Amino acid sequence: MTLGILKLADHGMMRSIVRISIIVAATLPHFSCVILQSARPTDPKTPVVAPEDGYGSLDRLPFKEAWYGMYVKDEKVGYKHVVIEPSGLNFKISSESTLRLTTMNKTNESQTREKVIVRPDLTLLSFETLVRTQGQDLRMIGRSLDDRFLVELMVDGKRLPAEFPVQGAIYHLSAIPFMPCLKGLAEGRTYTFAVLSPEKQGMQKVEQKITRVKGEPGPGGAVWSVKNSYGRTTADLWIDRKGLTVMERGAEGTLVTMLEDESTARAFREKKGAGKDLAFDFGLINVSKPIPYSERTKFLKLRMSGIELSAVPDDHRQRVSRTVADPDRGFEVAIRTEDPAAIAGQPKQPAGESVKKETAPTATIQSDEPEIVAQANKIVAARDPDLDRVRKLAQWTATNMRHSMNKAITALSALRAGEGDCGAHARLYTALARSQKIPTRLVTGLVFTQDVGFLYHVWAESYVYGWIAVDPTLNQVPADATHIKIIEGEPPDAAATLVNMIGKVKIDVEEFK
Repeated sequence: MTLGILKLADHGMMRSIVRISIIVAATLPHFSCVILQSARPTDPKTPVVAPEDGYGSLDRLPFKEAWYGMYVKDEKVGYKHVVIEPSGLNFKISSESTLRLTTMNKTNESQTREKVIVRPDLTLLSFETLVRTQGQDLRMIGRSLDDRFLVELMVDGKRLPAEFPVQGAIYHLSAIPFMPCLKGLAEGRTYTFAVLSPEKQGMQKVEQKITRVKGEPGPGGAVWSVKNSYGRTTADLWIDRKGLTVMERGAEGTLVTMLEDESTARAFREKKGAGKDLAFDFGLINVSKPIPYSERTKFLKLRMSGIELSAVPDDHRQRVSRTVADPDRGFEVAIRTEDPAAIAGQPKQPAGESVKKETAPTATIQSDEPEIVAQANKIVAARDPDLDRVRKLAQWTATNMRHSMNKAITALSALRAGEGDCGAHARLYTALARSQKIPTRLVTGLVFTQDVGFLYHVWAESYVYGWIAVDPTLNQVPADATHIKIIEGEPPDAAATLVNMIGKVKIDVEEFK
């Protein structure tokens, strides 16, 4: 192992395990509640065919149980088991899953259990979800009440209630693979419906377009394909003649769910040990021209290809431009670190709703939690200017948080554990800064690490007379110019942008100083 890799591991810079964990755990269950045919065999002489006008009700489905595997880049990373059964006049969709990902030679495992109560037409009545990862639990429950849907999130021993207005029918994400066979499979049909999205604090529209598979049957004997659009996330389902989803592909093939038998799924559950390393087998972007002393870099110009120009934001510190007509040659990104002295004359606070949003507490960034507020007040003095507060908070986080691959899912759990990866560092710093009324947001992107290349990473930006990149893992204020921003904040559908990049991005370093 090279010195550069050792340095990377010590700093916990690798964000891909956290981001891919979130994407796989969130995106695949949303679209991949694949239902396996019931144990009772079907007479091959009288094959079941989904009626063109749809089954109409869950009690008419010829399949009631599911076992399937989840894959990232052809590497099996998990399995899921789903069962549909009556619950009075309604139905219960129960699921359990295990997700196991390896990065930096460390394997992290998470389990998810969910119970969803729906009407026979799949409209949502209630749900209960439990996610357990690295010894931490996150529980969410919700229920329909007239024209409202009540949700309660329980994390770090706290109960966080929320209430969403409802107009018309709403569905759970687990309903997505069932909708085509319930409503009807026919060439060119489209369906649009609303699913509850607690992460977005409201409803999210899902659009489905059905196409018949041309020529030979598709994977698993599929005769239908369904393109799902959910915000900026897309996924393709393959469905057989019964209406059974047999395969799902998301993120342009990066994430795949495959229908499989029970013994194959259970074999993964029993198997322990590391798989392919997501940091170096999937996430590493090599460059032919290394950047010595990257932490001192104030200016960087590079060319990116393999992705669309729109995937990389143009902002106050990085400029994105297509300098040649040939799209295969990609586009240029020029990054220059901020000069706090040069922006001192700008407005002290950002304009509009940004102040409210980027100083507000959230379920994972608990800036109003007494433990967070008390810790911030120990680090800074009331007379400190905002820039000094930012530097002190970043330095304290980098110095006092032990660097590990432990995935603390909230700022409070990171503070209590005293350790975590770069995501934990960034969430804790963001909470500390927001508790001091300093607008701060998370940033996910790429960073260069000595002798290795670019790897996925997370840091923050704080507003002090202008936005400044802050890396509380590496104790950099401002962060060096090898930090390439991809995603600002943590909107769920923006994660699709990042996972779509894995294994596709190429970077050529052109100039640095």
